[in-house]
Amino acid sequence: MDRLSPFQASVLQTPRELNLALLGARGGGKSTAAVALIARDLQEYGEDASVLVVRRTLRALSDFEEELLRLIGLVSGGTHSYNRAEKILRWNGGKVTLAAIERAADYDKLQGKSFHLIIVEEVTQYPSERVLRLLRSNLRAAPGVPTRVVYLGNPGGPLHGRIFDRHVKDRRSHVPYTVDGEHWATINSGPADNPFIDLEDYITRLREACHGDAVRLSQWLFGDWTRGEGLMWPQFSTEKHVISVAPHSINGDVWAPVVGIDWGLSSPSVAHLALRAKRDLHLFGRTIPRDSVLILDEVTDLIGTPGIDENLNKSSEWPPSRLGERAASMCANWGVHKPSGVVDNARGLSGDDVIEEIRKTGKFWSLTLPRKGRRAERHALMASMLQAAAESNPHRPHLYISDNCQFLIHAISNSVRDERDPDDVADTPGCPDHPLDSAQYAIAQHRIRRTLVSSVTGLS
Repeated sequence: MDRLSPFQASVLQTPRELNLALLGARGGGKSTAAVALIARDLQEYGEDASVLVVRRTLRALSDFEEELLRLIGLVSGGTHSYNRAEKILRWNGGKVTLAAIERAADYDKLQGKSFHLIIVEEVTQYPSERVLRLLRSNLRAAPGVPTRVVYLGNPGGPLHGRIFDRHVKDRRSHVPYTVDGEHWATINSGPADNPFIDLEDYITRLREACHGDAVRLSQWLFGDWTRGEGLMWPQFSTEKHVISVAPHSINGDVWAPVVGIDWGLSSPSVAHLALRAKRDLHLFGRTIPRDSVLILDEVTDLIGTPGIDENLNKSSEWPPSRLGERAASMCANWGVHKPSGVVDNARGLSGDDVIEEIRKTGKFWSLTLPRKGRRAERHALMASMLQAAAESNPHRPHLYISDNCQFLIHAISNSVRDERDPDDVADTPGCPDHPLDSAQYAIAQHRIRRTLVSSVTGLS
C-alpha cells in the first residue's frame, strides 16, 4: 500500500474518531482509499477487526470486490482467504463482509452482527436514510477499537439533497464538523487528484459517457453538487427556500390564503395552506416580491416519516370529509376561518364526488377544481418561482416553504424526472407526488386569482 495518492494518504491520516464522507467526482480514488482503511485495520486490530462494506446491488458491489481482493492480495502476500459465495474475506484474524443492501428488508441478514467499520459505497443512490440508520445499529467493537462510518459518493441520485445538506454545503475538506452529535470530516477528490490514471484519456471517456449531458459531466468530472442529476428542482435549497414561522394569526391585509387539497383512496391525502403576498414584503430577513407564495402548513394521513421510511405511499385512508375537516382545523390554527380551497375531484369511498363530500363539512367558503393544464406547466411554474427566490429576484414572485411542511420539502428535494416523460416527476414509493399536487393546486389558483384581479383593475 505504499503507492497512495496524496488524497488517499490524507484519508489514512484523518483521526479515527471522525466518521468520513469521501465525496466528489469520479476517478478520484475513493474506493482505493476505503480499501486502504480496511487493510490498515485488519493489520492493526487482527481478530478484533470486523468490517462491513455495502452497496445497493450485487452487480455494483463487484467493482469494489475486485479492488479489495487486488489490494489485500498485495498487502497479505496471498495469505488471505475469500469466500465468493458468502462475500467474506478473512486475513490476520479479521473479517470483511460485503453485502448488497437495497432496502430495509435486506437488512435482516445483518441483524445482530457487529462491525467496527462500516463503509457505504455510492451513498447517494439510496432512496432514503432508513438503511443507513439501520446499519449504524451494528456499530460495536472490542475495547480499544474505535467505531467508524465511511460514506463514499458522487453527486446525483435520490439521496443527493440530503448528503449535500449534511456533508457538502458549508463544509471544508478535512475540517471536522458535527451532525446529530456525531463527528465527521468530508474529504473531496476528483480525477485530478489521482496520479495513477491517464487524466486526458479518462476525461475523454467521461465526456463520451455523458452523451452531451452538461449536468452529469459537471458532476462526474468536477464533483459539482449544486445541481442534482435528474432532479426536477435542482435549484431548491433548504437554506434559501425553507422558512421557520412562529404560530400567529394571518394578517388578511398582507396575505391571501387558499388551501390546496389532494385526496387519495389508499395513497396519502395531503392539504396545504398557501399564502400569496398582496404587496412587496420585508420578512424573514429577505425581500419578498408581491404575488410570492409561502406554503405555510400541511396536513396529511401519511403513515411514515419523510427521509427515513422507504415507502411513503401508505396512509390512514381518511375519507374526504375527514381530510376537509383536518385541513380547515389547520387553517383555523393560523386564524384563517372558512378558507377557499382547490380540490382535485374524484370518487370518494362512498362513491360521491370528493369535492362534494368536503363541501358538506361546511368548513369552506368556496371549493373549486384545479386549473386545467398539463402537470408539466405546474412543475415549470414551481421551478420559476424557486429560481426567483434563489436569485433574490425583486421582479418575479418567489416560492417559500415553511418547515411545518416536511412531506412537501421531502418531495421537492428528492423528486426526479420520469425517464419516459422528462417534463414530469417519477412517482416512486420513496418520493410520491401527492404533496406536490396539493401545493401546486394552491400555487396555480393564486396565479389565476391574481390574473383575474389584474384584468379587472386594468378595465376600471
